[in-house]
Amino acid sequence: MKGTFIVIEGGDGAGKDTQVDLLKETLGEEHFLFVHDPGSTEIGLRLRETVLRDKRVTCSAELLIYLAARAQMVEERIKPALEEGIHVISNRFDLSTIAYQIYGRQRTDLLEFFKGVSDFARGGLIPDLLIFLDCPPEVGLRRTVESGKELDRFEEEKLAFHERVYAGYQKHIADYMHVRIDATATAKEVHEEVLKVVQKVVK
Repeated sequence: MKGTFIVIEGGDGAGKDTQVDLLKETLGEEHFLFVHDPGSTEIGLRLRETVLRDKRVTCSAELLIYLAARAQMVEERIKPALEEGIHVISNRFDLSTIAYQIYGRQRTDLLEFFKGVSDFARGGLIPDLLIFLDCPPEVGLRRTVESGKELDRFEEEKLAFHERVYAGYQKHIADYMHVRIDATATAKEVHEEVLKVVQKVVK
């Protein structure tokens, strides 16, 4: 039996990292593979560091880097795990690229191009379920700043950028089988909702 592919999405400050960490603690990693897009492969991690830290990266290169990192992760990690019956939970996937690189960067003219290349990069893989952590951009940005961590290129963007990202999520989330969870609640409350959804899907 193939594993189930679940994606956790949301803007900066929505709490994706926290929720994935809590799922790891609760579910363990015997029957689950947790990945981060971009990343989770040696090549992907190098690409991730470049796109998050190097301000010379152009908008076009940024889009292609994400697609390349995703292609590597799908072939190297996700598909083999699913074939072995392991459930995969990914922190971000292709909807993030639509939200950030297409809407955030104001490149909606590239949407149809992206869809075609994205299908190739994903190897036709589609999430069985997408969990959207719904957090208003202003709340997410405030959380990110208050965390005191070093900000990456995206977290440093102005509120207007994150509002466009949020609009991109709203416009395309219906393209996926999804569940929307209020991410303004406490981490514990959100975890309880996320866990309930995950356990129902992989039961």
